[in-house]
Amino acid sequence: MNGRERIRRLLAGKPVDRPPVMASFIAWGAQQRGIPQRRIHQEPETNAAVLVGLSRELGLDGAYISSDNWIIHSALGGAVNFPDDDEPWGHPPVLAEWDQLAGLTVPDPQASARMRFMLEAARRAVVINQGELFLEANIDSGPFQMAGILRGAQRLMQDVSEEPEKVHQLLEFCLKVAETYGAAMAATGVDAIQFGDSTGSLISEAMYEQFVRPYQAPVIKTIRQAGCYPFLHVCGQTDHLAGRLAQSGAACVEIDGPADLKKTIAVFNNRLVLRGNVPTPLLREGTVGQVEQAARACLQAAGSRRLILSPGCGVPRGTPAENIRALVRAAQAAAGR
Repeated sequence: MNGRERIRRLLAGKPVDRPPVMASFIAWGAQQRGIPQRRIHQEPETNAAVLVGLSRELGLDGAYISSDNWIIHSALGGAVNFPDDDEPWGHPPVLAEWDQLAGLTVPDPQASARMRFMLEAARRAVVINQGELFLEANIDSGPFQMAGILRGAQRLMQDVSEEPEKVHQLLEFCLKVAETYGAAMAATGVDAIQFGDSTGSLISEAMYEQFVRPYQAPVIKTIRQAGCYPFLHVCGQTDHLAGRLAQSGAACVEIDGPADLKKTIAVFNNRLVLRGNVPTPLLREGTVGQVEQAARACLQAAGSRRLILSPGCGVPRGTPAENIRALVRAAQAAAGR
């Protein structure tokens, strides 16, 4: 059973020989390969080769194909800066004033340079992978997080209270963008499509139900209909949203280090797979023994429920490779291998 088979079986509710393990990395991957980080954000062949190659070398079951959260910002005309060895960043927000919304059109993923870059990276990953690893490709952001990027996260939070109708109009637009991009990504041949809606963790459960779920759910449905598993990533403390996330329709929800895995997976109760959530600061600063202990704690908290063992978020620069391999060893030990 290879990694791709293992994760696909887990998602289908079938028995697996051991818990699968994944890890997401961009900056760390560039550091390991000794190349400027911007190459992973700008060269599809480098992106695919680094992310698939390192995942394979580490003994992971899947590879996460991604770049940054400024793909859609760029596709809508926003400027993006690419430092040699840091995360890209975009400024100013595309939607500084509400009257600019009427002038925005849903971008064509085949025509937008940065969307096209990500699609090509995914296609190259499929070719390099040869069916060995489970491929999870990112499409930037879900509608609510996308709205925060286009408007500015702090400003969006203010808008939710002061101008909710305009926020709903923006979310309708963001929904169409995410669906269009998701359908294009599904055509590359990857196994899963992931998007982040982490901004949603900053609001109450009631507001989540009003502003996040109605726009998130159609994107998840579109990804399923296109033949891919929908993965939802939510950073931060999400215990208060566990019930909503369980009803999201996603095949897998990825939780961050601050979330309580035991409580969350109990709420999920095998309705979907959970991915998480070894804290990334521990991964970077801890010893191999400490990381293995944290990984075992995650596996014990999950019990017989479906879990992809993983860091809570992206692997930071400076993380020892052996600490990532410790996750794989913990999963193997859990199965008595």
